[in-house]
Amino acid sequence: MKVSQTLAGSVSSVLFLSMMTLSAGLALAERGDEGGVQLKAKMVSGTASGKASYQESGNRRRLNLEAANLPNATQSLKAVFVNGVWVGNVTFAACPAPAQQLLCGAMDLNTQEGQAVPVVTGGQTVQIGLSPAILAGTF
Repeated sequence: MKVSQTLAGSVSSVLFLSMMTLSAGLALAERGDEGGVQLKAKMVSGTASGKASYQESGNRRRLNLEAANLPNATQSLKAVFVNGVWVGNVTFAACPAPAQQLLCGAMDLNTQEGQAVPVVTGGQTVQIGLSPAILAGTF
């Protein structure tokens, strides 16, 4: 009896942790004060990490992406895709101290600056690189 209770507790814990892990990559959508949309995505692969955010208000859109701690062997210029469609490039350079042997980069697209920014909806993917992606996440 005690073994089956312990086993049931362990299974419940594993299921709970699995659900929490899966939900960590899901989008966080919020309504802004002006009725706009905000979406966020986290990207993690080994020690490398990144985040992407999308804001929309009226006909204004902004897509921001940051990546850090990529291996130094990463190409200095990588394409960024939303739902498999190219949206821009991110340029990598040495990260600030103390991680100068690793690469960091950012991309910011804003319709107010005349840049093309796709309409992003919850559930769409964002990734740096294609086949293979070096970082990927879901809005």
